[in-house]
Amino acid sequence: MESVAYYPAASYWHRRDPRLKLLVVLAGATLVFTERSLGGQLLLFLLHILLFYTGRLPLGRVWWIVKAFRWLFLITFLLNLGAGNLGGTARNLLRLLNFLLLSSWLLGVTENLTLIEGLDLSLKPLRRWLPAGEIAVGFGLTLSFFPLFLAEAREIILAQRARGVNFKTSWIKKLRGLLAMVIPLFMSTFRRALAIAQAMEARGYVPGAPRGSLYELVWDKQDTVAAGLVLGFVLFWWGAKLFW
Repeated sequence: MESVAYYPAASYWHRRDPRLKLLVVLAGATLVFTERSLGGQLLLFLLHILLFYTGRLPLGRVWWIVKAFRWLFLITFLLNLGAGNLGGTARNLLRLLNFLLLSSWLLGVTENLTLIEGLDLSLKPLRRWLPAGEIAVGFGLTLSFFPLFLAEAREIILAQRARGVNFKTSWIKKLRGLLAMVIPLFMSTFRRALAIAQAMEARGYVPGAPRGSLYELVWDKQDTVAAGLVLGFVLFWWGAKLFW
């Protein structure tokens, strides 16, 4: 799926430490969650588009996000439309889009292995209470497994179409076709997960044991400056909200 795939490019954000990019996402998600005005959500949307531009990500990813999550947008629209507030409906749709843009940007400018390492190091101060390494590995496996899951679903749909199943007919037949896809997709996913678990055991993976990393992360001065700017922007945003 193009909206969640890593996009190799020589950009400023591709060269930055994944811990900084996690900080950007955390700060952006906090602003998106706390912002209650339509204008503020629109401004955050433009800032996220700027992140895409500076990360040299194709803006077509934005369309892929809307297309891939169109049912989620539709359900959100219908649920909020019942309240009779068009402004609030538009604000909540923009909030959902902003969350999805942040996640797509992070996955687009960060490789899975470096993201896992960055998350592991970010959670290191909490290892006394949380299994940081296991959380990071689980997160990385989820990222790696999601595109495989979608590819498997496409293959099953193509196989069913070759057998005469038409997904563009009535809702009842479409629902029957989707239900017929669930069992083979579940079985295929279960087999793939079992194969991954066996491969990890064969490579000596032990939960909780200390492990090395293929990538050694280096936090440099540019990361420090960028982190300061991100935190300063968040404080400025909240300060402006208090006085305006």
